[in-house]
Amino acid sequence: MNNLQGMFTTILNMSITASYVAIGVILVRIILRKAPKIFSYALWAVVLFRLVCPLSFTTAFSILGLLNMDSQNNTGVLKYVPNDIGFMNTPTIQSGIGSLDSAVNSALPQAAPIASVNPMQIWMDVLSLIWIAGIVVLLSYSMFSYMKMKRQLITATLVKDNIYESDQIGTAFVCGFIHPKIYVPVGVREADLSYILEHERTHIRRKDYLIKPFAFFALILHWFNPLIWLCFKLLSRDMEMSCDESVLQKMSPDVKGSYSSSLLSLSVKRNGIFAANPLAFGESHIKARIKNVLNYKKPVFWVVILSVLILLSTAFILLSNPQPRYSNLTAEKVESMTLVSGLDDTKHTVIIDSEEWADIIDLINTAERSKIAEEYRPTYGGIYPIHNTLTVSAKEPGEAKTYSLMIYHHKDWNVFHGEYEYKLALNCSSEDGKTELWGLPYAECRQMMEWINRIYDSKQNNDISKGEASDMNSSTDGIAKLVEDNLSVIMSSPKTSSNPQDYINAHKNEYEYFMKYGGEDALQYMLSQFEAGNAEGLRGQIMMLLCKELLGARNNVTDETLSPQEWYDALSIRQEILLPNFGYDGQDQIEKLVYDTEVEKNSDPKRGGFMVVAPEIFGSYEEEDLLKVFVTTYSARFKLFGNVLSKEGGSIIPAAITYRKDNSGGYILEKYEQARDGSEFGPSIRQYCTMPASGKEIKGLADKIFKHYTDYEDLRILLYDNLFKHLKKNGIKDAVLTNSRGEIEFSMSNPKYEP
Repeated sequence: MNNLQGMFTTILNMSITASYVAIGVILVRIILRKAPKIFSYALWAVVLFRLVCPLSFTTAFSILGLLNMDSQNNTGVLKYVPNDIGFMNTPTIQSGIGSLDSAVNSALPQAAPIASVNPMQIWMDVLSLIWIAGIVVLLSYSMFSYMKMKRQLITATLVKDNIYESDQIGTAFVCGFIHPKIYVPVGVREADLSYILEHERTHIRRKDYLIKPFAFFALILHWFNPLIWLCFKLLSRDMEMSCDESVLQKMSPDVKGSYSSSLLSLSVKRNGIFAANPLAFGESHIKARIKNVLNYKKPVFWVVILSVLILLSTAFILLSNPQPRYSNLTAEKVESMTLVSGLDDTKHTVIIDSEEWADIIDLINTAERSKIAEEYRPTYGGIYPIHNTLTVSAKEPGEAKTYSLMIYHHKDWNVFHGEYEYKLALNCSSEDGKTELWGLPYAECRQMMEWINRIYDSKQNNDISKGEASDMNSSTDGIAKLVEDNLSVIMSSPKTSSNPQDYINAHKNEYEYFMKYGGEDALQYMLSQFEAGNAEGLRGQIMMLLCKELLGARNNVTDETLSPQEWYDALSIRQEILLPNFGYDGQDQIEKLVYDTEVEKNSDPKRGGFMVVAPEIFGSYEEEDLLKVFVTTYSARFKLFGNVLSKEGGSIIPAAITYRKDNSGGYILEKYEQARDGSEFGPSIRQYCTMPASGKEIKGLADKIFKHYTDYEDLRILLYDNLFKHLKKNGIKDAVLTNSRGEIEFSMSNPKYEP
């Protein structure tokens, strides 16, 4: 049902766009009423394109830019009705007409917290079924009418070439798709026959016998839109009038009366959908056609040129989509960029030089966005604190605009991608007080974090090179200054405390900056201070805490009662024991596929360590040559130092993995769909709980995954079982993992974890 709903939503969005374009075409037809009808006829190609193609190019001249739409994207697709409207807590549409949007949105059913199914989803399912039913009815009726006509033409006799004569019809017409034939009624006057044949031959030369059925097919797809029915009627009228004019252009002016008489004598009234086919000489619109014939004059050159210019310019502005609302930011419009890093707005303020603007401008212009709530919340837990804020002040034409790119920080390794989860939001504030909050994908967030790190690294190096200390001529001196400056600040307060941790807690900013930019270099410098005997008193206590933090599991000293110098004397830094990633050695083919996929997807050679995964498979479904497996996987990355394990990060994420069977009977990864976080967590799982080929919803599967996600103790046990097997396989017999509170979380000697 989700696939059907998606198709209906796509058609609905295309129909809305086509409606706006159709109104434009109808208005331009009025301007072109004195021009040859071929130009009015050609204009309908723009509407037809909008009815069958969801994509288009973007320009600043698109007439659709006049619509009051809050969000435009740069994909070439206009979305008035969101594809996931059935899963939204507060369903909203954006037609571009504010009063209409307000009326419709207030009437849309909102999600009920206790309901298992969103009411809007039910409505979209019902509307999708009605839409399909309408298509089936119209196609069936049109096919029945066409076959009925073909039966009537069985007795038609060949006159010459592709011209047939029949006593079962009342007017001449073209019929056929591959080799079109001209059918004329018996007894047509010889005087009329030449007009008739030239008219129908013109239809054939212009491929009208293909264009009209194609337009009718588009009408069937959009049968629910009354404006499209009007468009089809006007297209048919313009098609016939332009064909009449083409015939008259080849003949002398005095034939207009005779031609009109032929139209009148062979006129028929066709009502209903049978008018889609065939192309009849005496079809409806006879009164308007006769009037047009009698008033016809061969167009002068300047009229043709002007009509061509109007046609091309109209097609350009109606075919194109408006440029994304926030895609036109340039360096010339940017007045300043300011970066604030840390967990409050008083920390690490950096003025960004103009040569560093390009990446952020590109991010603002091109990043895919989704509207989010004013407060950015994780799937579980409270509001994210803001970790970094980049403020871009720009001067747009007619208004001042501020872009605030805020990276929200959250630490919850058992829910999200890793130890630290970052989310990026774009807050757009204009001079009139309008503010919009957008969520940006995780990839863009990582991109910005890399940019921030590069900026800070560059600033640090620049500060050193600019001679803030005249004796700093090497990287070693730079690290020494960083350590000593931050130690000095940390040791400055609180003077009344004897606990070194209190000093660190009082200067979180310096501590974080130290850990972020000091790293291994700062560690080596502080160890050299211990070696030189420069680690007395409070200074030594703080350095010992910092060294322990940087060493992590590499620290072999467990005695917390030792003095700083005693700790250093007992220190023997553990070296990492390199192990491969976990490998499944069972016989189940599907389990092996899942294990191999999850290990490959979650491993990161740059970050080191080895990956262990623990998947819970909720079902596997084969359809055609596709296999789709639904799984929730606990993945964690470990490092081993001597007999001490360090857990570097982990995640528990539901996913749907689709494989395609190859010629040898094996499976190749086709698609990996992962549950999204935030408010999209539940809807994203329901969206992918479908059969691999048909897209049919798998009843009850999503609820099963949700229920398991609330209690995943089985995954924790399986993870440690797999860790146990992996270490044992690699000859490790005494490894231990402790948590941040010093409690043993895993031990090879604990039989609890032995399978």
